[in-house]
Order: sequence, then structure tokens, then C-alpha cells
Amino acid sequence: MSFRLKVTKNKGREYAAIVENVYNPVTHGSSSRTVRTYGDLAKARLLNPLIDQEIEHEVARLNADQDVARKAWVDRHLQSLSTYNQLAIKQVNYGIVFYRKIWESLKLHTWFDRARRNSRGSITYDLDLAAFLLASMRILRPMSKIKTFAARDELLFDFTDLSLDNIYQCLDALAARKKTIVATVNHNLDDVYERVKTIAFYDVTTFYFESFDSDELRARGMSKEHKTNEVQVVLGLLVDGEGIPIDYELFKGNTSEMNTIVEVVNSYKVQNNLDKVTVVADRGLNSRLNLKSLADLNFDYIVAQSIERLPAAIRKQALSQDNWDSIHVVDEEEVFKVKIIEQNSAPELDNRIIVTWSAKRQAHDLKVLNEQYSKSLELLSQGNGAINASFKHGTRQFLKLKKGTKNDYVPNEDLYKKRVEWAGFYALVSSDKHADAMTIYRNLRRLWHIEECFRVMKTNLNARPVYVWTTKRIRGHFVVCYLALVMERLAYWKIRQAAIDMSNHQLIEILNRANMGILEQDKTKKVLYMRQGISANEEKNTDHLSKIDQVLSIVGVQQLGAVEDSLGLARKIKTSSNAKLII
Repeated sequence: MSFRLKVTKNKGREYAAIVENVYNPVTHGSSSRTVRTYGDLAKARLLNPLIDQEIEHEVARLNADQDVARKAWVDRHLQSLSTYNQLAIKQVNYGIVFYRKIWESLKLHTWFDRARRNSRGSITYDLDLAAFLLASMRILRPMSKIKTFAARDELLFDFTDLSLDNIYQCLDALAARKKTIVATVNHNLDDVYERVKTIAFYDVTTFYFESFDSDELRARGMSKEHKTNEVQVVLGLLVDGEGIPIDYELFKGNTSEMNTIVEVVNSYKVQNNLDKVTVVADRGLNSRLNLKSLADLNFDYIVAQSIERLPAAIRKQALSQDNWDSIHVVDEEEVFKVKIIEQNSAPELDNRIIVTWSAKRQAHDLKVLNEQYSKSLELLSQGNGAINASFKHGTRQFLKLKKGTKNDYVPNEDLYKKRVEWAGFYALVSSDKHADAMTIYRNLRRLWHIEECFRVMKTNLNARPVYVWTTKRIRGHFVVCYLALVMERLAYWKIRQAAIDMSNHQLIEILNRANMGILEQDKTKKVLYMRQGISANEEKNTDHLSKIDQVLSIVGVQQLGAVEDSLGLARKIKTSSNAKLII
């Protein structure tokens, strides 16, 4: 509750009154009642020139008295833990407010409301709340759709009108609107931060199912996680230079990653009406057909290049320790060398090859190489059964069949010697003939952003294994994961912009531990929200609550008091009317 001055106009005259805002638990909104009237302001000012100041002071006094009364109520009813336990209705998480503010900054609440209204009655539930519940919980507490539904009343916002059927129906609605949702997010991101659209980073990964049944989308294929029996889908992801997703596409599980890049990046270019885009990708996407297709569509590209696949003459030039264009000394120790080979990586391509070498990378490569070679010798000692059961591209690559035999393995010393020679070298190809070599190299190294996105999807968001089975709901599941990833990456960008020393994992942990107890007074049934600590140690609790306040302030939430009433809490978090407080 709070008091304010209300001025109304009638026939050219202004009338003043002090009104009290009161939370209505039935409508989940606010209503008001008049406390004191002052009549015609013009007449009142003639009688008392200080009337405006007196009204202002009276509003301030009433609000101050209310704060004192609220504190007295809390002190009286929360003197002991036992009293608190008797008064507490439930405990809820308010960390979800952080993601609601990000959701609304992308105007997703208005888009989903419009989509429901335009469905001609086919969507009868609150699509905005259903989609937000799925996406936000995928970040805070990733779990099955059934468990997400069961946990809906453990959150500050009221999701109780949603049914379990609504949750699954939402997946269908998301799948049907995937392209429009992605376009909406990208359009509204322009209001949140200045995205550089002329460079995009692309890579592919796989997501498996706890199933062996194939269909039009799920199939066995080359698994990134060595799940050789389970069916999977292939996901191609495009992100910007900050690691925030631009677009994605799902492909059948047996699709070669080579055959995915052109469709996704060209869709992005066309939808945004861009003339020139530089696409950055790892060596798994480097094929003559891909690079030629990108060039024909007026893309520039920067793609990692396997030294082994270079023509012999170019490979010899690349591996030479002569003819470096520049040599850098980093931190007074590490030596970093760069050279440009002005030759095409293939006859039909117009590009150049950039080769780098660093002492630090050489030491790392040799360490990994020797560990793999030692494991291959250990595998050899275990016999043919162990060798045949191992992956061909793992440690087994350093074993080969002895000439003239069918089942007699020996160490592949030639391959080992080649890898020793290649240690420390890194190659890439680029169609950009104007940018300097170090700029191109640094852009390629920014692929770590997309690798981080895949790591977040598979660990933080638990996007796999996938536990829905129909094609439409599989696609809906990945729309949820996409929305969650956008919010998670955007949240981390905001943390970095605010110069807060906090990892994305720490952020999620802090928000997960942001809890409130909902209290109800015996006689008046007045509802209050009391923030809870995490320890009996007052210093730890103060630090914990301070971190929550710091994080919430990034998205525009005012500092919360130890105890808030419904109206005050709603006013401080300032979310849309869709996100009603649970009581």
C-alpha cells in the first residue's frame, strides 16, 4: 500500500485528493480509495498559498507512518523462528525476476500476447507465461516438462492457471512460429545493444535422445558425444561477436555438418537485407563446395584449414620456419609468428592462406600428442579386442595394421612424426584480401563464443538428452533452448558491461538462491514478502542479498527491502501485468 496525490479535472477546474493504492488479491492488480479531499485547487490556493507544500508533506507523512506500522507489524510477528513458520504460506524464488526483465526488454511478452490473440481461439491459455516459464526454468532449474510444471508454484510469478497440457501445447505453438520468434528477438535486440551484423560465427553440434527409433528428424549419425546407438538431431548455430545467438536450424541426425552452413547463413543475410557478411567457421565446415557456395552468394569467409589437406607444395611452405611476415613477442616470453601465403587453397577458390605458429601452442600440442600416443601403446598392449572396440579417431589413430596382415597392429610412427612436425602451427583460409592477417586470425579465434554456447546448452541448460518424441515438440523444445540461450548470453553480456566479476554459473547460482517467504497476517490476511538469507551467519546473508540487489539493479529493479507488501514489490520490479505476483 502507498499514498499519493491525485488531481482530476472537471469542466476546466482541478480537484485534489490523497488516495491510497491497495493491492487487490482477486484481480492481482491495484485499486485505490480516497483518504482526504481538498476540493477545488484554485480556491484552496487562494485561501492557503502553501496548500501544495502541505499536501506534499501530508502524503510523505502518511507513507512514513505506513512504513513504521509495517516495521512494527514485522517486528511483532517475526520475533522467533517458530512464529515465522506459523505465518509463512510458502517460499518462492524471486531470482526469476531477472530473466523476466530481460524477456520484456526483448518485447517477447507483447509478441506472444499478440500471437495468442491472432490464433483465432486456437490458443486459449497464456502463451506468454507458458513460453517464459519454459525458457526461464531451462536456465534456473533445467528439468523435464512435467517437473517444470510441478515447480511452477515455487516461483514469484503466478503460473497456476497453466495446465500440463498447456505446457506441451506451447511447444507446438513455438515450433510453428520458430522463424518469426527468431526474427522478433533479432529485431528487438537492436534496442538492447549495438550488434555488429557484418560478421557471424557458425558451428554445428549434435543432441542425442534416450531412444533408438528413427523418424523424419531423428536418426543415427556422427555423434559429437560418441553416442553411436542413440538417435540424434544436428543443430547448426549462428552467433554474433558477443556470443549471442542470431539463428539456428535443426537437421536430420544423419546430416553431414558440411551440408548445413550455406542454408543457415544465407537465410540470415537475406532476412536482414545485408550486402556483405563475413562468415567464420571451424575446419569441419571447410569444403571446396561450401567455400565456393559462400563466395557465389557474396559472402566473405574465414575458415580454419587442416594443414594435412593443403596441397603438398603449399604445406611445405606453411611448415617452413622461414619467410615469416611478422614475429611477435607476447609477455616477454611467448613467440608468435604469422605468414601469408598468397595462393588459393583450391584451384576454384579465390582466397589466401594464413599460417601462425606459437611456442605456447607447440608445447600444448606436444603434450596432448604424447598423451594420445602413450594411450595408443597402452591400447596395443591390451590386445586386438580392445583395439577393435575403440574409436578409430581417438588413440587408435596411432595404430595401424602391419603390412601383409589383417589383424596385427603396430604403432603408426609416421603419423606421430608428422604430428610432431605440425605442433604449434595453425592455418586458416580467408577470402578477404584486404584485412591484415592478425585481424583475420583474431576473428577466427572468437569462435570460442560459439563453443561456449554449445557448452552452456549441454550443461547449464541440459538441452540433452531430449525427452520429447514428436517432430513438432522436438522443434518446440529447441525453440525453448534458443530463447533460454539468448537470455543467458544476454544476461552474461550485461554482467560484463556492468564490470561485475561474476561467471554465468555464479549468476545462475545466486538467482537460484534468491528466495522469499510469503507471510500472511492472522486477522487482516495482509500478505507480505520477506527476503530470506542462506545462512545463520549475518555477514554471509548480507553479502548474499547485496549480490542479488547488484544483479537485479542491472535490469532496472529497485533495491528491495527486507519485507515488501504486494503493491510495493510490484512497483519495484516493474514487470508487465501478465507477470502477476503469486500469493
